[in-house]
Amino acid sequence: MIYRSPEFLWLLLLIPVLFLFYMLAFRAKKRALLKFGSAAMMVKLAASASSARDKLKAALIIAAFIFAVIALARPLWGSRMEEVKRKGIDIVIALDVSNSMLAEDIAPNRIDRAKHEISKLIDKLKGDRVGLVAFAGSAFTQCPVTSDYGAVKMYLNVLDPSAIAAQGTAIGGAVRQSRRAFSTQEAKSKVLILITDGEDNVENPVDEAKKASEEGIVIFALGIGTQGGVPIPLSRQGTQITYKKDESGNTVLTSINDEILEEVAAAAGGRYFRSTGRGLELDRIYSEIEKMEKQEMKGQMFNRYHEQFKWPLALAILLLILEFMIPGRRIRKQQWEGRFTE
Repeated sequence: MIYRSPEFLWLLLLIPVLFLFYMLAFRAKKRALLKFGSAAMMVKLAASASSARDKLKAALIIAAFIFAVIALARPLWGSRMEEVKRKGIDIVIALDVSNSMLAEDIAPNRIDRAKHEISKLIDKLKGDRVGLVAFAGSAFTQCPVTSDYGAVKMYLNVLDPSAIAAQGTAIGGAVRQSRRAFSTQEAKSKVLILITDGEDNVENPVDEAKKASEEGIVIFALGIGTQGGVPIPLSRQGTQITYKKDESGNTVLTSINDEILEEVAAAAGGRYFRSTGRGLELDRIYSEIEKMEKQEMKGQMFNRYHEQFKWPLALAILLLILEFMIPGRRIRKQQWEGRFTE
């Protein structure tokens, strides 16, 4: 049997305590009666008393307690299969995991801040399906489109620049891989959120963005980083930081590439947003997504159980009423008159 609140079943551990309580109570009652005289005398004096009835009443109270606890635990049975339908949008988030995303112009660094903001965005989704694509010099689907937000967050948390050996920023490859990541189910609204600094772009992604637009995919590009160039930390040993250097030994500086990201977003009917010190503008992107037409997603089948707490509760009440109606003394058919000796 399945219970909605199984923690209440721990109360059943009190049953031995109740048995012990009544056992001690019956013994104390017997000792109290013996103070007035011998056992034979008490049998005659208390001829209407019934220890069997006392035990029956105690058993009824304990049984009522058991059924009351079961009712509190809210038992479920009598399941049936139900289909749940919901409306939402298919969303793929493509996250740049190249080394340039380690830059610390946005605290604590670009990639960690992006992951934090993506997690907050996922918490806001209602009925939408979401997938995750990681890219640097190449791209791969980290998590296919799903309504299991917990799974998406789990895959998101493990992403870092070590996930892809080939460095660079293949935005075109990210768009191409994101197109494949969308569900094959026909969708009225598909959204690609592209999060990158646009640095070291290795190909022209606008053509891929146009192909995405032909498939009904709207691209919102989010540029993360600042202008002016900042170094890329690769390792730390105490206060010593090793920065990325070029072949000549000069420190490599990374800055955001607004132009290419604006072109990609425009080619797919979307908008470009630039990250700020207050956040990554994902709230504004989410507001844009909320305006889009939502489709009825494929229904999910699951077992629906009916709560049946009323039956053990009714039994508990019935047992308590029965205990109340049973008299504690026997009805004597003939009144004893006379004297007796021990």
